[in-house]
Amino acid sequence: MFFLISILFLLASCQAEAAAVVSLGSDEGGLATAVPLPSPTASPTPIKPPAIIISDSTATPLPSFALADPTQVNAGNATATQAAATTMAQLLLSATPETPPTETTTPQPTFTPPALPFTSNDEHFWLRRPIPEGGTVWTDKVYPYGSTRNGSLRPHHGVEFYVPSGTQILAAASGTVVVAGNDLDIVYGPHTNFYGNLVVIQLDSAYNGQPVYNLYGHLSEVFVVVGQHVDAQAIIALSGATGIADGPHMHFEVRVGSNDYDATRNPLLWLYPFPDNGTVAGRVVWPNGALVEGAPITLRRIDAPSKYHATTSYTGDTVNGDDEWQENFAFDDVVAGYYEVEIQAGNKKYKQEFWVFPYRTSFVEVTLDS
Repeated sequence: MFFLISILFLLASCQAEAAAVVSLGSDEGGLATAVPLPSPTASPTPIKPPAIIISDSTATPLPSFALADPTQVNAGNATATQAAATTMAQLLLSATPETPPTETTTPQPTFTPPALPFTSNDEHFWLRRPIPEGGTVWTDKVYPYGSTRNGSLRPHHGVEFYVPSGTQILAAASGTVVVAGNDLDIVYGPHTNFYGNLVVIQLDSAYNGQPVYNLYGHLSEVFVVVGQHVDAQAIIALSGATGIADGPHMHFEVRVGSNDYDATRNPLLWLYPFPDNGTVAGRVVWPNGALVEGAPITLRRIDAPSKYHATTSYTGDTVNGDDEWQENFAFDDVVAGYYEVEIQAGNKKYKQEFWVFPYRTSFVEVTLDS
């Protein structure tokens, strides 16, 4: 008992020490002391891991046994041993096996949406990265959703994962394959032979009563067939450069309501964030509420150094804001902290400060002068 209490005390001490290390090891240093920062207006509810229970129950001791000394085994001992073995065999043969009780299985409720660890059910971080760990699991920042890449391309209806040809492509969530092959005869984009080889999966879960689809384009090989159900992170294809592609990569889309080119949403608001990262959704509007198109936007962290973030507001009327946020720009893979967003409009710069929380979407809106 004393030994068990000592183990419990040691575990509690280690847990307290680990908690202290976590609290001291905040991301990238402490807050800047030159400018006092406002307290966050909202804080995500911490999720506690399940408790580890160590029971002090008294177990029934098992009978001990000792190996016989071979030098002491004689014919009499052998005869006695054989008789005991025969008796045990008869008892085993005559024993009636006990019928296990019949278990009544209670159907488990279906959980929709399928919230991933630490995320809120009010959001839709449903999708795992469609590239295996160790590869390029982050989205391309040069040609984001809604961008025209400085007017050189049509508005982008998805995001890119720049991976070498032949990279395994994984299902971002579980669902049923509704398209598997190519688009030479059937239009899934602006025209035929746009995505080349592609896969479209309808997710098991609907969003606000609407079906949700993931499209994977420019594939070199397809491993699934229409009607097949796939689990999240199952291998469904290999990346390539088929269709209209400027090199090997995988084009990824989220479609809500219908499997249609005009029904896309920004995947950045659906992909599960990296650890200690959040996502930003924002709107840039004119005084009359009209959305500002193609505005250059940068994101800078105030309370610590951070990597450079830049994007543009959506262009054109063929891309859509999220049903929840109605945004016209977004950032993913943003380390939690205190930030300033800056919008360039002509000779003017507009700024707004806000907090980014881990595994959450932070919303910011900036109104420009007319």
